[in-house]
Amino acid sequence: MAPVNPTANRVAQALAPGRPLWMVNGGGASVDAVDMLARAGAKCLFIDCERTAVNVESVTALVRTAHSHGLAAVLRSESMAPEILVRYLDRGIDGLIVPHVETVAELQAIGEVVRYVTKGERARVFAVAQIESAPAVENVAALAACDAVDGFLIGPNDLSHSLGFAGDTTRPELKQAIDGVIATLQQHRRAWGIPGQADTAASWAQRGAAFLYGTLDQIVKAGFAPMAAAVGGR
Repeated sequence: MAPVNPTANRVAQALAPGRPLWMVNGGGASVDAVDMLARAGAKCLFIDCERTAVNVESVTALVRTAHSHGLAAVLRSESMAPEILVRYLDRGIDGLIVPHVETVAELQAIGEVVRYVTKGERARVFAVAQIESAPAVENVAALAACDAVDGFLIGPNDLSHSLGFAGDTTRPELKQAIDGVIATLQQHRRAWGIPGQADTAASWAQRGAAFLYGTLDQIVKAGFAPMAAAVGGR
């Protein structure tokens, strides 16, 4: 992984070789959920404006709650439109994830928006581009060579759809594509992440993942399962 400035922001400070940072999606706009995640030991809140009902009015409260606990606040936008990214960056987020990035020009545009909002201090925001389509896989070498962003998040579900597998993440062709993306990112010493769970985290760490993406839904299900089993599945 390429070295990052240890004083840049909360995301950069939390990254450590061999110990991926868990980014936990709270599933919505509940500050109570952020409080619970913090008490459970979470270090990074993933604010999802692409796939949950979080809107810009809720982002400031989520960021302030995360920061009050010392958590990093990373936000995934629903769009790469500059006017959308500016609104989120103005909320004080530590990291920005932009979905469906496929070209170097798009990476450069993201970097320019971050530079504009931070008045040239781009290290204040940890910018991440999602690789989740067949064109992005084809362009991964060029994307990895571009330093306009700080890292990449691999999206197996959307990539499966883009490859024609209708969301089936078990297909060997998908695994081959992901392996190729990881190999290229590793070759270029770029920080990367991927969705993970407790039983896969160690494997991703060994392969060099800098961060993992999980959800509050997964945490609740994993915690509730043994409780339900103790009372006969009720």
